[in-house]
Amino acid sequence: MKWIWKFRIYSLPHWRKIGQFWDSGGTINTFSEWMFFIVLLLLIPLWIIGWHKASKVPIIKIIFFPIFWYHNYQEKKYAQMPKSIVLKNMGASIGGKQSQKQAMEEMIANRMPKEKDKKDLNSNKIRSSFEEKSRSFHEKAGEQQ
Repeated sequence: MKWIWKFRIYSLPHWRKIGQFWDSGGTINTFSEWMFFIVLLLLIPLWIIGWHKASKVPIIKIIFFPIFWYHNYQEKKYAQMPKSIVLKNMGASIGGKQSQKQAMEEMIANRMPKEKDKKDLNSNKIRSSFEEKSRSFHEKAGEQQ
C-alpha cells in the first residue's frame, strides 16, 4: 500500500483524505483505484485470518526459527552422504597387536621389490659380460685385418 499508492495504514491524515474523497462524491474509475478499494476491503478479513494462523504457531518456533532452519538446512545438506564411514588400514593385523616398529618394517617390506622381480644387477656379472663382449669384438676386428 505504501509503495504503490503512498498510503500508510496507520496514518490518520491518510484515512481523513479517503473520507473527504467519499464525502465530496468521489467515484472509482481507474484500475488502480479499484485495486486500492479491494485491498482496503480485504485488509480486515486478511488481518483476522493471519492473526488466527499466527496464534496457532507456538511462540518457541517463532523465537528459535533461525536454529530450526539451520538444522533443517544441515540435514538436507548431508542427506546424500553415506550413513556410515569405513576406515581402511586402521588397527592391528589379524594375528594380534603389532608395535609401531614392526608395523613400519612390514610396510617397508611390502613396498620393496621381491627377489623374483629384481633384475640381475650384480656388478661382477655385469663386468664379466661386458668383458666378454669387448673381447669378442676385438677378436672379430683382429681377424678382419
